[in-house]
Amino acid sequence: MIKKISAIMIAMLVLASLSGCGKEEEDPYSSPSFSDGKVENGTEGDATETDASLTDALMIASYTDATLGDASSTDAVPASLTDALPMGIYEGNTYYNGLAEFKIKVDGDTWRFYDAVEVASATGATEDYVNNLWYGYKSPYDEDTTYAAIVSEKESGSTIIVSYINPSKYNMPDYSAKEYLTMASEKYEDVKVRTVTFLGAKYECLDVPAEQTNVGRRTQFARKVDGMIVLITFTMNEDTAIEDAVSLLSPLYY
Repeated sequence: MIKKISAIMIAMLVLASLSGCGKEEEDPYSSPSFSDGKVENGTEGDATETDASLTDALMIASYTDATLGDASSTDAVPASLTDALPMGIYEGNTYYNGLAEFKIKVDGDTWRFYDAVEVASATGATEDYVNNLWYGYKSPYDEDTTYAAIVSEKESGSTIIVSYINPSKYNMPDYSAKEYLTMASEKYEDVKVRTVTFLGAKYECLDVPAEQTNVGRRTQFARKVDGMIVLITFTMNEDTAIEDAVSLLSPLYY
């Protein structure tokens, strides 16, 4: 029997530094607590329809027929990715995630990546800790929650956060992506997890309307890969459309 573990709240997502300039300071978001060791099993029967904008956004990201042979020379995957660490690699204005096989490409102006100093500040870590993860001196498999990338929209402060949740560090190695998001959904009203096609793969999706959060609409996609829950969180403030944010992502081999 899996023993109960002590109360641990995973410090996650959208701290005050992720807000747009001049915005009122908001409470940080906390992910579900694993403290009681209980698992709520989400099922396909729990799925509800998403709104039209999310449906459009998913269509943008669902290149189910993409293959390595489809990749153009201009979007070629860097050779170094074959030996890349689980946290992924940056090359210019593109982030490549080899674990879940997707990439994020920004213009560096309207949308930009946080550097290690900014990620450390936003997540309550140190610059050395973030760099050690990004350069492979530390492994995300030895940590509970780690951050591979944070993208911010200049005007609104909307963000895209790529983080990893390691269930093994909570003595629940079999914990699934659906169970994780189902537990997260319990703090909201009439919001359910559904299975969707995203970035050419099956992800679990939790879409929370802006009126139920303090930081704008939050849409999370989760997929378990090699024992790690890969979590992609979109937090859209003001007039930022989720389609615009999703369009920055694509399958790795597309």
